[in-house]
Amino acid sequence: MRIARRSTLFLAVGACLLAPITALAQAASPVPPQESPTSAQSGAPAGQEAQTLDAVSVVGIRGSLEAARDIKRDSAQIVDAIVADDIGKLPDTNVAESLARVAGVQLERGMGEGSDILVRGLKENVILYNGRQIVDATGRGGNGLDQLATSTYGLLSLVPSELISRLSVTKLAGADQIAGGLGGIVDINTRQPLDGDVSQNVLSLAGVYNELPDKLGGNAFGLLSTRNEDRTFGALLSATYGRRQVMQQGLDTFSGYARYTDAGGQTRFGSTDMRAQNIDDDREKTGVSAVLQWRPADGVEITADTFYARQEAERDRYWVAFNPAAGLSNATYSDHDILLAGRSSGTVLLNTEVADIDSDTWSSALRAKFRIGERLDGSVEANLGKSTASYHQRYMRLAPMAGITSVTDFDLRSGSFGSFNVSGVDVTDPAQWRMTIMFDNDWRAQTDSKALRTDWNLAFDQSAFTTLDFGARFNRMESRQDPLRADIRPAGGLPATQLADYLRVWSNPDFLPGEFAGLPRAYLGAYRAQFGGCGSFTTVPVISQNAQCLDPRNNALAYAATFGVDEDFLEAYTKLNWDTTLGELGFSGNVGVRMVDRDLESRGNLLSASGAAQPSLFTRSDREFLPSAVAKLQLSDTLVLRGGAAKVVAFPNTEDLNNGVTLNNNAVFDTNGTQISPGTGSGGAPDLDPFKATQYDLSLEWYYGGQGLLSMGLFYKDVSTFIVQRQSAETYNGTNYLVLRKVNGDSATVRGAELLAQVPFTGMLDGFGMVATYTWIDSETPIRDVNGNALTFPGLSKNNVNLIGYYENGPFGVRVAYNWRDEYLMGLSAAATGIYNDTYKDLSASFSYDFGSDLSLKLECTNLLDSEQRTYDGYQEGLRTNVVFGRTYQALLTYRF
Repeated sequence: MRIARRSTLFLAVGACLLAPITALAQAASPVPPQESPTSAQSGAPAGQEAQTLDAVSVVGIRGSLEAARDIKRDSAQIVDAIVADDIGKLPDTNVAESLARVAGVQLERGMGEGSDILVRGLKENVILYNGRQIVDATGRGGNGLDQLATSTYGLLSLVPSELISRLSVTKLAGADQIAGGLGGIVDINTRQPLDGDVSQNVLSLAGVYNELPDKLGGNAFGLLSTRNEDRTFGALLSATYGRRQVMQQGLDTFSGYARYTDAGGQTRFGSTDMRAQNIDDDREKTGVSAVLQWRPADGVEITADTFYARQEAERDRYWVAFNPAAGLSNATYSDHDILLAGRSSGTVLLNTEVADIDSDTWSSALRAKFRIGERLDGSVEANLGKSTASYHQRYMRLAPMAGITSVTDFDLRSGSFGSFNVSGVDVTDPAQWRMTIMFDNDWRAQTDSKALRTDWNLAFDQSAFTTLDFGARFNRMESRQDPLRADIRPAGGLPATQLADYLRVWSNPDFLPGEFAGLPRAYLGAYRAQFGGCGSFTTVPVISQNAQCLDPRNNALAYAATFGVDEDFLEAYTKLNWDTTLGELGFSGNVGVRMVDRDLESRGNLLSASGAAQPSLFTRSDREFLPSAVAKLQLSDTLVLRGGAAKVVAFPNTEDLNNGVTLNNNAVFDTNGTQISPGTGSGGAPDLDPFKATQYDLSLEWYYGGQGLLSMGLFYKDVSTFIVQRQSAETYNGTNYLVLRKVNGDSATVRGAELLAQVPFTGMLDGFGMVATYTWIDSETPIRDVNGNALTFPGLSKNNVNLIGYYENGPFGVRVAYNWRDEYLMGLSAAATGIYNDTYKDLSASFSYDFGSDLSLKLECTNLLDSEQRTYDGYQEGLRTNVVFGRTYQALLTYRF
């Protein structure tokens, strides 16, 4: 089996490497020129009447780029788009990675896979599916329940790219668009049965090879559509199923860096938690889309549309951890006082996590479009949505038995991941270990939404003002989280010899060979087959009969994370559109205003220092008026100048609106009962004001040839308030606390430039082409780290580059896509230093060949650079994490009938 997999790898690599060479060879070969419609007409036999064609259909890569270009050119707003052929042929794993090809969009990754985006450096964006808003199980702004603090199981990773017809990103919204996008609005559009000239049925099968886990996977997609002869009724059903195993290996952390004083009294910075970690994720993804369209009369269309996607994963995570700053000797520091190397006598820990992760989303809508008279068009839509997620985590920590001192010699300058030589304890001998912690947590979340909207368009006769748009929308969103939690810590620990049935020696000799010098590749740990949760330890009563195991719902940990947030939104808008001339130049645009009313009800629990829970309720109402205007000046047939301004608002992420507070029993009082030191706590912040900004856009766009486009855009956002995390002084029952929660920060600014070049080559290079985007974004906030460095918005990279080269000639096509993203701030560490994600680059390629009109083959290779995803604290040498994911190869066979 291993030989067969290696053969698959060599074939895939060879195809990806040879494809560009083959393309060049084919381009250099003399190819008879294909007759254009005009040349065919001029060459008609004498006496035969020339035939005039109404249109020339451009298909393939160039056709998709032309369609995307036309969307941008014809829109009144600031919009970029990707059409279906792009999503199908770009070497992208999912929707998020396809969106990263858009200028101004930056990608976040979880487990090496694109899973969330920022638009112009901001994460507060609206995600639409066929025009209606969708959210994941954790609500607005959610990233799923992944306990690794990544967006691995977020909304955009759930939506299978095969179901998609078009993606559009609106960066300057009009008054008729749903409010909530501080950065922008992403609309995911699926295929419709009455679109296009002919119905199409598709079946595709793919084999996938993931290099790091050395595993094979696969994917299947099917689409069936039909319509009657007069094209008044159509039905479409599509489904996709895929399974693949992904792996992440490298250096990780949980606690991160801390600030401490060394023996000489000097302030130092160093990691308090280093983890050499291996993660296996076995994933299954399912998606279904169904659409019915009916046009019973001219001007009337009724559409029923439903969508369901589900992802299931089994995660096995093993890691060796230690605290470099504990029991430190022989320390070496950088010029910035960052710990680089030394000897630690801090306890070495062996850790296992087994997790089952399920997440799904469902959304259905019924729409009716109709015409009343000659000038009034209207539409009504009702939609329902439901998203659920669960993350069942079982975790076990093993520590050395009392009296055993482990020693770790470390050097973070050694290689890309550091070296860790563990001594003083045998990591495979159960007699030397004890279990100190076991978690059995089932994190659960659900969000339900329902919305009703109506939109109207009144046309004017013989006026510079063409139409008046107006409408209203009501949306109710109900989110709740209610975990089951058991945190079991036996006094003195439980000898590993008593857990013989539940432990084994985990081994991976292929764990980053050549790196992590001195690190053991085999050590004790729990394993999935026997680690079903605390109740499965039937022979160990101290675990199975623990009070939290018997009742994981009614304890302080569960109460602290249990909350519900209900929000009602009522929106109404009016927008006036014009299309006239300014001198001899075409001049069009719109001006409008949107009103947003929002009512909030947040339920949580106040947990006192003694652990007692008291239910708590908070309510709030908001009203915002959002004016907007945009104008487009047609300087020539090919040159467009566009500008606009808008006030935008984005309400806080649902998870931040939890009304719960947890207080710690650490306040200090003197002998007279006078408090001399505050206690600490953490909590949600339901009284947060929304993000607010006024934004300005200006762009110059040159449309030339059939698919050519050069565009330059400038934007500026004046953010009047945003949200940060800080400690707030609060009093409960006469005791003072410092509670860590989200608060509204002072004003900030975001400004940037976007460049787009879409260049199809001609002449000797006919068939070749290039798409390039460059985005420069800068921001200023009043937040500074402990070293006095000014911090930007989290997630914002100053520079982002995308380069796509393609070749298409007849049945043959090649694409190579490169992405480079600058470093960006992730947040603040416990030492109040900035946590930064280092620069990241990615190279992917695809090769396609059409055997005819009905059968095609595509080979894809992703992460060809085997890129490392690295983070650091404060300064580059402050290594925090560094992980790799390996390359992925896919062969896809598609049949159309």
